[in-house]
Order: sequence, then structure tokens, then C-alpha cells
Amino acid sequence: MAKIFFDAAVKGNPGPASIAVVIVEESNHQIYTKDISPTDNHSAEWEAFIFALECAEQQEVDTALVSTDSKLVVDSLEKGFTKNEKFKSYLMEAAKKMKVFDLCLINWIPRAQNKEANHHAQQALYQQLK
Repeated sequence: MAKIFFDAAVKGNPGPASIAVVIVEESNHQIYTKDISPTDNHSAEWEAFIFALECAEQQEVDTALVSTDSKLVVDSLEKGFTKNEKFKSYLMEAAKKMKVFDLCLINWIPRAQNKEANHHAQQALYQQLK
């Protein structure tokens, strides 16, 4: 089972943003980053999750444990809904992309356990702002 971590970095709220994904498999450790349109921190987390699923699919991952420090994303996925209209399209897209995998679990982790994804998101944002 692949272990996948993702995070977003935003300068301002809303503001310029970058996202990062770390995919760890037995003998493979991949890092992906992407600059995204200026957005708020919650939307950036959703975009990071969807990007993580796309990267995992591209890497032909069959089973995944996706970890994040975004309670908003985890809670919305576990409940299968969000009250915020702005996030409903993200939730629907994420749920659709999760079906590509044989098994795709998501769990919340403390920020301290998401350091690598956070570091790469921050570095990508720094490069974007140079």
C-alpha cells in the first residue's frame, strides 16, 4: 500500500499558492509540486488532495493510505458532504477520483507528521514568489 502525504502553502488568504504530494512505496519515493491559481487555504488543500490522487493514478498505485493535516478535507470525505457550497465540487471530484483505486483510505495526521509535504509545498511557494 502506497503512503501518500499532501499539503498546500498559501501566501495570504487568498493569495498565491503551491501544493505538494509525497508518495512512498516500498522502493519508490516520489515528490510532486505544483503552483496553483491564487486561492484560499482550504481550497488549496482540496486541490492538493485531488492532485495527490492524480499523481498516484499516474504512478499506477492500486491501494493508498492518504494522510493530511487538513481536518476539513478528512471530515468532508468521511461524512460524504460539506455544507460549504464552494467545496462541494471538490468533494464530488475527489470522491470520483478515489474510485479509480482498489482501496483508497484517508486519515488525519498532526501537522508535525506531515513535515515533508509541508516543506515541499513551502519551497514551491517560495520559488513561485521569487
